[in-house]
Amino acid sequence: MFLILLSIAAICLSLFIGIYGLYFLLVFRNPKRRDYLALVETAFMRELPLDQLPNVSILVPAHNEEEAVSGKLRNIAAMNYPSEKIEIILIDDCSDDKTAEVAGHVLNELSLNGKTITNSERLGVNASYNKGVAESRGDLILTTDADVTIDKDTLIKAVKVLNSFAEVGGVTGKMIPVSNDVTSAALIEKSYRGLYDSTSTLESAIHSTFPGYTGFLLMKKSAFSPLPVNCGSSDGNISLSIIRKGLRFLSIPGISFYEPISLRVDEQRRQKVRRAARLTQSVFANKDMLFKSRYESFGSTIFPLRFAMMIFAPILFFIGVTATACAVLCVSVPLCLSLTFVFLLSVYSGAKMALHKLNIFSSFVIHQLYLLVGLFFSQKEVTTWRSANRSEMVEKLQKTS
Repeated sequence: MFLILLSIAAICLSLFIGIYGLYFLLVFRNPKRRDYLALVETAFMRELPLDQLPNVSILVPAHNEEEAVSGKLRNIAAMNYPSEKIEIILIDDCSDDKTAEVAGHVLNELSLNGKTITNSERLGVNASYNKGVAESRGDLILTTDADVTIDKDTLIKAVKVLNSFAEVGGVTGKMIPVSNDVTSAALIEKSYRGLYDSTSTLESAIHSTFPGYTGFLLMKKSAFSPLPVNCGSSDGNISLSIIRKGLRFLSIPGISFYEPISLRVDEQRRQKVRRAARLTQSVFANKDMLFKSRYESFGSTIFPLRFAMMIFAPILFFIGVTATACAVLCVSVPLCLSLTFVFLLSVYSGAKMALHKLNIFSSFVIHQLYLLVGLFFSQKEVTTWRSANRSEMVEKLQKTS
């Protein structure tokens, strides 16, 4: 039994390491990153006359965002972009509070070109985006969330990139997590986001990345395809549909936005599992893109590796870890308990302490678990969900913006 368990552990962990090893060799070691960053900087320095700036429709889906919506609209009004070229569409997803009334008041107060669409029943984010795009008049569509704060130059920078890069259908930016306190949940999220944004930049240098962030996602209206209303993440569906059309979807390291994150581990866990499940749905729905030459390096390299990292790697990792623990248990119960304790302590310590390498390890292990649980729940179609309580962070962002 010991040899069988050890063989299972060796095979699973070797395959797991092999997946990430291939990603490291083919993506992290790719030399195109420097040229990509240089092209982005050149695009940022480009001057665009007023008459060459495209009209932008900004979509803000909202459900019970009465406390956040005023600050959101004021943040949009403060952006470094001509107000006459901006159209704001707030989609009120059947809120129980005064989201729509507050939005209408602020739009009038600031003389912003915008309107509120109210869903008679709660339809969810994907359906709200479909309605917003259908009623938009801009050449470009910007998606953003009611609790997100955008740097004033982010939109103009993103527009310059879209105008400078050939065959690009959409771009996203870097999400900067904001929290009022240093908690385990906050440390895990910040560590994960740093690694995630680095990989997104590297993938963009090669061809395209996914899923991006609907907290800030700018795309050509012609590149948008209606989203399935009851499955898949909105950012995953949007980015993959853009790539499916033969266009590129890029993460731009020089643009950023700020998003409040949950301080509690239980709320973060719920959000992460939900996001993992919906992103898994998006990946499965587009599995026919695997190894297709018409999607260039994305189809041949990036998407297959990311598919393996999201679907197979979590299963291999936890089978391998479990088989290793059981094999050690066959030899010595105290040794098994000791090794398990050391492993869990390292994960816990990394989540609690601002130790860079240990924190990355903890975040990596925890996100493997999120992906595994998300894979299980991806069989369930969900249209709407309960929002996390982040009111204190939203208030902090609005005061500093």
